[in-house]
Amino acid sequence: MAQSWPNFRYHPRVAPRREYGTGGISWTGATKVRLRIWVPTADGRRRATRVVRVPDREHGGRGAAKAELEKFIAEVTERSSTPVPSTVTVAEMLDAYLVHCKRIGRTQSTIESYGHAAARLPTTLGAMPLTMLKPHDLDAFYGDLAERLADNTIRQTHAILTAALEQAIKWGWITDNPAKGATAPGRHKPKRSALPLPDVAKMIAAASAPRKDGADGDVVIAMAIAMAALTGARRGELCGMKWSDIDPATCSITIERQWVPGKGGQYLAPPKSEEGVRSIVLGRLGLDLIERYRDIQRELLRHEPDGWLLSYDAGVTPMRAKALGQAITDLGKGLGLKVTTHSFRRVSATQLVAAGVDVDTAARRLGHTKEVMLESYVLGTDDRSIAAAQTIEERLVAQGLPLAEILAADAIELSER
Repeated sequence: MAQSWPNFRYHPRVAPRREYGTGGISWTGATKVRLRIWVPTADGRRRATRVVRVPDREHGGRGAAKAELEKFIAEVTERSSTPVPSTVTVAEMLDAYLVHCKRIGRTQSTIESYGHAAARLPTTLGAMPLTMLKPHDLDAFYGDLAERLADNTIRQTHAILTAALEQAIKWGWITDNPAKGATAPGRHKPKRSALPLPDVAKMIAAASAPRKDGADGDVVIAMAIAMAALTGARRGELCGMKWSDIDPATCSITIERQWVPGKGGQYLAPPKSEEGVRSIVLGRLGLDLIERYRDIQRELLRHEPDGWLLSYDAGVTPMRAKALGQAITDLGKGLGLKVTTHSFRRVSATQLVAAGVDVDTAARRLGHTKEVMLESYVLGTDDRSIAAAQTIEERLVAQGLPLAEILAADAIELSER
């Protein structure tokens, strides 16, 4: 069938909004035009618009605007000529959206989180034709999820469904987004207090203490807990630390990577921070702790430790982020404590703010956003970063975490190697 194109006739500037057959060009600025097309539908017609930038009208803008309109009409015509697949189900729509996300280069962790959300769909909802999906169906789905999942997880599921349905509209599969009429849980989070420092010390002691069967204590887990409280690093960032990241000259450790759990294991990714790679200044006690850990690793391995900081095989294999989280949770349960790796991050943030460290310095140290730390902040400096390192170490010690004794030779009995 021959394509019916609009009649393009260019008009003087005094009448820039006149229609060109089925398409229109409106100049909204010296180099900006709005393209407008009337698209026939089963119940009438709808208007498709697009705003593009072109050269000035006196310098080729008119021809460029015409070319953009022709391209826009071709795209809309191709999309409109494709029959609406009314048999597409909700599950099929989500599968197509995942493929689309991979094509446009979304990160592996993002795609996997989208896949987890898709897997939460019950069979009946997944088999429902997309054109039959209503806000009430999604509200009922969220209500079922509330019985076993946290509000934040349900909000994430809602956000993913909303984005996927928006893409379905662009594909011409539906005309409205039912997710916009659904209601996800609110963001009313109960405030959680930080883990008391004596409990942190108790966990480190329990991890590093020799086992009843005569085996050595787990100094790797003990070190992970101490570094988590000291630096506020996330679990993936802790597992991503290397010996080479420690710089005694600047008294700092660089956070430049993290291990992210994924299908079939874990993979390396940049740190989840506002500014990407960051350096955390350490004080004397923090550097002494690292040196004691180095001495223990050197004695156990019979050579200088290298590679990954938290490792059981001389730095060759890093500790898995999920394994670290599970080990800490299990250790806490054995002591009657409800704790995760994030608990120590909260400890570090709480102590920094309580000590009067300015919000910008504290936020940069933790790789957080200032908005999350506090609504307002003051500018931090390198001098304050050094003061922050000394402050948090002194407060950790004063409130029950004996940094000077952690991993000390007389506190850990090493079996004969």
